[in-house]
Amino acid sequence: MQRLRCGVILLDGFIDHLAECAVSRAGGDNTHVASLEYIHCIEGEQAGEEWTKLGSISRGNLSAECVFEVDGVMLYMSRQTQKGLRDKWLDYREGTIVVG
Repeated sequence: MQRLRCGVILLDGFIDHLAECAVSRAGGDNTHVASLEYIHCIEGEQAGEEWTKLGSISRGNLSAECVFEVDGVMLYMSRQTQKGLRDKWLDYREGTIVVG
């Protein structure tokens, strides 16, 4: 388990999944970092539903406030994602990122 400075808590299942994703993308030239997106719908037909997506993003000019080191893997989360996940935990179970 790891708590990031933004308040997001990463459980071991998510940390292991993040590491596996980084290994599967290995061999590149370190121009990309892992990227986590989180959306929680608060109104309309999909109110209460949430989505997470783990991908990659160009290292480019990323703000240092949005990049975190998780067991040697660099993870980018936008300020909006950080705010949405503050004081929540992330895990990876049965092929899905779980938010609690």
